[in-house]
Amino acid sequence: MVTGEHWIYTDENAGERREAILARCEDTWQKINSAPVCFGARNDTYGAFSITKAGRGKTMKVVRKSGSIHCNPKHGESYWGCTNSRIYGDNALMTIITDADGGSLLPPIQDMKALYGYGDECGKKHFYSLEGTGHKSPQLVFRNLSSSLSLTRNQELQIWYGQDWRDCSESKNSGTTCVDVYAWYL
Repeated sequence: MVTGEHWIYTDENAGERREAILARCEDTWQKINSAPVCFGARNDTYGAFSITKAGRGKTMKVVRKSGSIHCNPKHGESYWGCTNSRIYGDNALMTIITDADGGSLLPPIQDMKALYGYGDECGKKHFYSLEGTGHKSPQLVFRNLSSSLSLTRNQELQIWYGQDWRDCSESKNSGTTCVDVYAWYL
C-alpha cells in the first residue's frame, strides 16, 4: 500500500480563521454502501444507494454478495451481464453505475456498445466487456477513469442492468444480483 500525506483545510464558513489538518491516507478500496445493493433485470429494478464517504474517486468495483441474472430463460445465469453469446458475443457485461438521473458513470458511455437490428432501445449503448472479467467473476472492477469522479456523502447512485436501463429486450429477463460497492479514492 502507498501511504500519502495530504493537507485538508476547513471550510471558510467554519469560523473566521481557516485551519489546516494533516491527514495520512492509505491507497485502498473503501466500501461506500451501508447495506447490500440489489438490482434486477427488468421493469426499472435498479439498486439505489447513498455514498457513505466523500472524495474524488478514480474507479469503483462491485463485489457479488448473492443472486444472479438471466437475460433469457434459454441462457445461463450471470452475475453481471447476458450469456447470449450469439447476439452479444462472449462476456457481455451489463452492470452499470449511474447518477440519480440515470446518467452513466461507470463504465463511461464511450466504453459501451449498442446492439443494432433489435429495436430502437437496443440501439442505445448498454453493454461492454472488461479484460479478465467474466459472467461469474466474484467482482467487477471498472477501469480507471481519465478524470476523477467527485463523490459527496449521501449522494445517490444507482446500479442498473443494461437491458433494463435502456428498456431493451427485457421482457424475458429474470433474477436479482446483490453487491457491495467500493471506491478507490485519490
